[in-house]
Amino acid sequence: MKIQGSDVYNQIASGSRINSAAKDPAGLAISEKLTSQINGNDKAIENIASSQDLLNTAEGTLNGITDNLQRVRDLALQASNGVLTDSDKTIIQNEIDEIFKNINNIAQNTEFNTMTLLDGSFQDKNLAANNQGQGSVMQLENSSLQALGLDGFSVEGDFDIQQIDDALSKVQESRSEIGAKTNGFDSQIRQTEVARENLTSARSTLADLDISKAISDLNKEKVLNQYKLSVQNLQAEQEKNQLGILL
Repeated sequence: MKIQGSDVYNQIASGSRINSAAKDPAGLAISEKLTSQINGNDKAIENIASSQDLLNTAEGTLNGITDNLQRVRDLALQASNGVLTDSDKTIIQNEIDEIFKNINNIAQNTEFNTMTLLDGSFQDKNLAANNQGQGSVMQLENSSLQALGLDGFSVEGDFDIQQIDDALSKVQESRSEIGAKTNGFDSQIRQTEVARENLTSARSTLADLDISKAISDLNKEKVLNQYKLSVQNLQAEQEKNQLGILL
């Protein structure tokens, strides 16, 4: 449909070929659907980025727990030395107990957006990683002292350093899972960005106005209208002259 006059100026001012449903009902419907998908992809990228921030928080905390467990292992090795007295082992156990309190405090108090991350409660959280609000399920392992198998561990009696090694393995496994999930999120962000660019290009092709062509067409129409007006004026002048001769 050819659009003239003020409609063209409105299109040029907005940069859009479709300013109302009357201009192109089908085109407008498709354009709006594309806009919804583009906006959904934008929000999905934000959601994934927030989830990465959450995982980074958890991973940083687990790194701290790892350091604490390494210190406990060093102390347990020290306590394994047969030259130490019971009093020496008590002093070592006192330090271990303080470290264990710190580990439990970390597990119980590490939060992201008021949600506790490492006490076992962060389970089956939906990540809206696409424009339909779907994606994947997130969960974090319990990193409390009890979950790590160290509740009641003491160097003042019989103990096995393997317990500490097993706890370190559990923490490392959790960190590895977080790392894999974070890398997967990086891939999802890249894929979603590509999809967003393709959708934006499709919407632009459908709805954006070719301003250069519109201005060119408008100028052509002005010239044509001026030519028509000149012809009409000339015809009117000729008719006037012929009428004067007849009189």
